[in-house]
Amino acid sequence: MTEARPAAGDGPTASMRSSPPLGASTYNTITNGSFYGPTVQAGTIHGGVHVHEAVLDPLIPRQLLPVPAAFTDREEDLDALTNQIGEVPDYAVRIVVINGPGGVGKTTLGNRLLHMLAAKYAGGQLYADLRGYSPEGPSSTGEILSRFLRSLHPGAQPTSTEELAAWWRSTTARPARPVSILLDNARRAAQVQSLLPGGSGHLIVVTSRSPLAELAPQGALLHRLGPFDHAAAQQYLTRCLGDQRVAREPGAAAQITRLAAGSPMAIALTVTHLAADPDRPLAELASGAPASSPHPPLTHQEAAVTHALDRSYWSLPRSTPAPAVYRRMGSLFALDFDVPLTAAVCNLTRSEAEAALDQLHELNLIELRGEVSSRGRVYRFHDIARVHARARATREATFGEPEEVLQRALDFYLATASTAERILTPTHRPLRRDYVYPPAEPIEFPDDATALTWLYAQRDNVLHALRAAVAAGLDRPTWQLTHAIWPLLRSSHDYELWSESHERGLQAARRCEDREAEVEMLNTWGVGLRGAGKFEAAARTFTAVLQIAREEQDRRAESQALHELGAVNLHGGDPAEAEAFLLQARQQRTELARTSESEPDRLTYTRAVAITNICLGQAQLELGRGAAAIETLTAARSTLLEVEDWFDAARALAWLARACAAADDPGKGEEYGRLAVAECDVSGSARWRAHSRELLGHTLRDSGRPDLARCVYEEAIAIYSAVSRRDESRVRQALQDLS
Repeated sequence: MTEARPAAGDGPTASMRSSPPLGASTYNTITNGSFYGPTVQAGTIHGGVHVHEAVLDPLIPRQLLPVPAAFTDREEDLDALTNQIGEVPDYAVRIVVINGPGGVGKTTLGNRLLHMLAAKYAGGQLYADLRGYSPEGPSSTGEILSRFLRSLHPGAQPTSTEELAAWWRSTTARPARPVSILLDNARRAAQVQSLLPGGSGHLIVVTSRSPLAELAPQGALLHRLGPFDHAAAQQYLTRCLGDQRVAREPGAAAQITRLAAGSPMAIALTVTHLAADPDRPLAELASGAPASSPHPPLTHQEAAVTHALDRSYWSLPRSTPAPAVYRRMGSLFALDFDVPLTAAVCNLTRSEAEAALDQLHELNLIELRGEVSSRGRVYRFHDIARVHARARATREATFGEPEEVLQRALDFYLATASTAERILTPTHRPLRRDYVYPPAEPIEFPDDATALTWLYAQRDNVLHALRAAVAAGLDRPTWQLTHAIWPLLRSSHDYELWSESHERGLQAARRCEDREAEVEMLNTWGVGLRGAGKFEAAARTFTAVLQIAREEQDRRAESQALHELGAVNLHGGDPAEAEAFLLQARQQRTELARTSESEPDRLTYTRAVAITNICLGQAQLELGRGAAAIETLTAARSTLLEVEDWFDAARALAWLARACAAADDPGKGEEYGRLAVAECDVSGSARWRAHSRELLGHTLRDSGRPDLARCVYEEAIAIYSAVSRRDESRVRQALQDLS
């Protein structure tokens, strides 16, 4: 620790701290205040201090599924596709449609092709299951676009599908970083057309059971993938089982491949049984024929796969949970599943669930999607296997079992998201939780990072959980799950999820006639509307909160609504109106802190006063009252350091720096501004790492040093580019104005 001691009263706070923020390795203690984060201390500095942002390459996504080691026979297909792709002009987006019956190996071929060509696509490899043949219907365009954008540029996203599509095209318009994308299980050409990237040089591989001929006029290469011929099927069987074993029973081997109708998936299911028992004669699996399918559209190959799935399913020991796990997880809304979810849904211990999933995976009844740090191994169903599992569930379910399966899954997501919520946002207003089947082995997160990673990894499953709850008319899980995912929404600024969850959650809370839940749904929806720049809608929402809070005499909700109305007016360009609301909010929060009976509540309201003061200081600054802003922001900074809210203390310091500059003290404005940048860097918030630089740039610009301002603006733009296009555009305009 280095220590600097200016004259008394020079520091921005009225308190001293003995501990730095979490993660800070260096800090300076100033009389009447402390600054945390990377600092520089020297006797003489010439030319000013420059803060340089480390330029980090964005994480390149590698989302393709693994190619099985037994991949065989498709060399001619690969050669033909590679040659055709090479003939497409560089200025175009290359589109390949691989079509064929279910289970013929379309996804495997697409994966193999993109893995071969990975070096030509520096922007990375993206994957999306369009679920064109899912019983719940296909993925929405907004859902896939949002996922792709999160993969390339984590951070705030637009609210409408049209804006998402525009941002997606802009993000992928960089000629030096083309991407390759596998769009799996498309049913219609429109699904593909709405996901095409901008710019040129990209490669899109689509798999479908249909030819998608509508894409041909756009230059798409339409490639029909047929079943294995006899020689290829025999080669695949030999590669999996060995030459000697196949040679011992050539007739049985030929019969197995005939019954499989050349379907790689059907052969793989059969191979699994034989590989598990090296002494088992091939002839035992060379009899029988595919049963008539309840789904007339199935081809001969798909019927063969269904027959093979039946055989694998009935080979599962009835004394184990595996058959029930197969049925239950196949009938679930979740896009993928892991051990903890399986244990909760099937009422098993985690070790029992893990053993059952291992059995199903060994028999190729489920696919291993990969391993995720916060979830462990993650599995999914092939679309034909999911249909098969659901058919078995329909035939074999006991009375009330489908409702129990759904409720157990909803309770799992609600309980786990609520655990993450308590860790990540301890000051978020607690609301009731109603469980029918609370998980017997709940997930415990060791730290904040793991909790947030789990929420991000489960984003799509949570959305489908909400939709399933709405479809089943389960209102309490709907609004409670919406409330529980607040940390995910606050961190990701995923406005599509924010809007859909809150629209459904608010309706559910109202049907439950739960005013407290209704107020909280309105509050957090309003925050999302404000963040999306929809200030009028946000103001209407918080006005409704204020009315309900006053009717219910809920002082906490009333003070929150006043604060939010102030923030909305501040961001909407009316600082005078904002100041009026914020003064009321501060008065009420101060009184709540004074009269709180418990220490946690007192700290919560004390912090709330400081948060309001940050907004109030900004309003005063915009109204030209620099001295008042300094006093307000100094008080905010002092309180936030006392309660060890390092992140918001850094925000207060960034605005305090601007207030000092506005009050004709540019030296102190720059000093505090640079320290705020250092503290925001420690906080880890990309948005505030950028915003603190933006504010510092304004101070340098106003003090007549455009060259230094330009450097800081460029650093802010580099960070904003991965977080918020709206903020990036604003700073680009400020940079342009310097000229």
